[in-house]
Amino acid sequence: MSFMLQRVYQGLLFKPESRHIHPLIGILIILIQFGFMIINQNWVLGLILIMIIIENILFKNVKGALSLIYALLFAIIILCVISFFVGGWDLLFKVLARFLIGGLGFSLFFSLTNPSDLTRVFEKLHFGSKLSLIPSLTLTVIPRIAKDAEDTFAALRLRGELKGGFYRWLPKALAILIASIIYRSEFLAQALYFKGFGIQKRTHYKKVRLTYNDLIRILIWLCFIGIFITIYYLDKMAIISIPSFLI
Repeated sequence: MSFMLQRVYQGLLFKPESRHIHPLIGILIILIQFGFMIINQNWVLGLILIMIIIENILFKNVKGALSLIYALLFAIIILCVISFFVGGWDLLFKVLARFLIGGLGFSLFFSLTNPSDLTRVFEKLHFGSKLSLIPSLTLTVIPRIAKDAEDTFAALRLRGELKGGFYRWLPKALAILIASIIYRSEFLAQALYFKGFGIQKRTHYKKVRLTYNDLIRILIWLCFIGIFITIYYLDKMAIISIPSFLI
């Protein structure tokens, strides 16, 4: 359990030293990925997965992506086994590809998106400070809760209190975790207060601008859309024929 939580924390943690991406560009690309995932064809899913793997390599998120996959490895194996017995290799690939696309896509989004920048962008779009803060808190709180849970299990393991059935140690673990979350929420409330949360019109010390990294991501996904359109129309015009196992 501790190993899994540690991997989730590393896979979803924002890395200040990494290349930052404009939040709107990140959200747009996530929507593109999930939009094309609706297309139930192997070659489309495979192409999306290849593009996301290339992105994770270019933006140096290989360690974070692998950490998240390791954390979800048990769930991946179970889903693959069930999918294989239900629909064979074809369904197995479709389920596995979608699972990896979602995991790698969100890992990259979390690692490259500054939560504060996300709040600034939504406030500039007049979403309101309360609504704008929700996605920012999500990016911040989820990895931190995973870290708190990891520390909780590590402390209980060192004390030798993880022995026996889970019903023996689970209530104590949950109590410690909830206390840690409440303790962290106090500091979060203080930070929001000093940042002027709740004031109708807030100012920001910096603006969120498009960067060279954003242009790279835009070009990558424009290439993906171009390749998709080219293959789709060449197949429709019978110039090329997509193999049956890729459909």
